[in-house]
Amino acid sequence: MNNQYFGSHIIQIDRVSSTNNYAAKLLNQTKIPFGAVIMAQFQDDGRGQRGAVWQSKSGENLLFSSILEGSLMKGSPPFYLSKCVAISIKDTLSYFVKQKIHLKWPNDVLVERQKIAGVLIENQWKGNNLFSSIIGVGLNVNQTHFEYGFDATSMKLLSDKDYDLKEVLQVFCTKLNLNFNKLLSKEYSDLQQDYLSSLYKYNEKTHFKIGDKLEEVVLRDVNENGIVSLEMSSGNIQEYDLSQARQLI
Repeated sequence: MNNQYFGSHIIQIDRVSSTNNYAAKLLNQTKIPFGAVIMAQFQDDGRGQRGAVWQSKSGENLLFSSILEGSLMKGSPPFYLSKCVAISIKDTLSYFVKQKIHLKWPNDVLVERQKIAGVLIENQWKGNNLFSSIIGVGLNVNQTHFEYGFDATSMKLLSDKDYDLKEVLQVFCTKLNLNFNKLLSKEYSDLQQDYLSSLYKYNEKTHFKIGDKLEEVVLRDVNENGIVSLEMSSGNIQEYDLSQARQLI
């Protein structure tokens, strides 16, 4: 299987509230093809998980969303799409820079403990059927200065090179198509192994904010539903979803 699901149609816009919002609006108002990528120079309201703000300077980074046909995900474990996208970002970065890439549960990509990319996937439903998944990605490419308190890095900071945003996007779409074909072929164990091999603090002691408490735990697994398994100080294994726990860097 070698189907190209992402990147065959690219829409470029200068400024938008968020590419995910723009993609959702296009889906509701027009016949935009699935697999289309909406790429923006700047987002007024770039978003991450839990309402986090994605900070980015105009024209320096990759800010885009891609639209996936919901029926393709029928029967697939829900969190594997997120794993697939994260792995593809890791593979893209590894193509350009030499540093070790880490995937931080649930949706961030780190290099040397600094954030370089994030993912936000939002689903649209028609009745009980998944109509589409909108995959939003923010990837720091050429930005070299970030606001105080925002611990981030970029491809340029890692390599001292300027990058063509369209080339980076093309490499990402190639990687995502390869990994998504694995997902459709139900190669879940290969994707899981790839994901865990780069998971930040996997099988190591790390700190999680669980409710109002800060806990030192060992991260043991992230399952097909995105549930994280943590070994507590007592030795017991507890499971949490992203509304219950947050990993600290």
